[in-house]
Amino acid sequence: MTPTATLKSVALAALAAVSLASQAGVVYNNGAPDNASGNETAQWVQTEDYTPALNTTLTGAGVWIGSNTDVSLWDGTMDYYIFADAGGVPAAAPLVSGAGQNVTTTSAGPWVGAGDSTLIEFDFASSFLATAGATYWFGIHLSTNFDRDELYWITTGANGTSFGVESNGGTFNNWSNNGQEHAFFLNGTRGGDVPEPATLALVGLALLGAAGARRRAR
Repeated sequence: MTPTATLKSVALAALAAVSLASQAGVVYNNGAPDNASGNETAQWVQTEDYTPALNTTLTGAGVWIGSNTDVSLWDGTMDYYIFADAGGVPAAAPLVSGAGQNVTTTSAGPWVGAGDSTLIEFDFASSFLATAGATYWFGIHLSTNFDRDELYWITTGANGTSFGVESNGGTFNNWSNNGQEHAFFLNGTRGGDVPEPATLALVGLALLGAAGARRRAR
């Protein structure tokens, strides 16, 4: 293989790495729904902790919601929150919050006897960069009011993270442990909004080398 071809291969490999790093997907999965129980998400803001191993740009999420009546009675409002950790509970004010965008619902089968479950997926209004090693709390609230609408964040099996924490009425000054883990996943990209500096440097050097080799060949 000629030097030019070798450098081209390196450049293409580096560019492929950049492309893969920027592709969005599931960056954290707290577990599948076990359909055993849940915590109400209309009267309360419910939260779960999340500690990324790498810098991660969060762009959306999916949660499983169960209802003993009919989840179609939900008014379609999905509010999300990301809190910093304050001694094992969410801080008194969210770092970011907003209404979920591009909300979709998928029927997920029966839940707790006669109830139904639904997977709700949504995008964040703007991306959030979660720092590696820092603990955050991801929170949700359904509906425009804080009435008890019997909409439950479905549980998942114990996974070594903290139990969920809830705030009655969404005042954020009355956090209490709800004693359960909940099924959800977070979407985004690992490594932040841009590729790692070392990857960018590799791309630049490879492309410069390829260009130089072409000039020498001519």
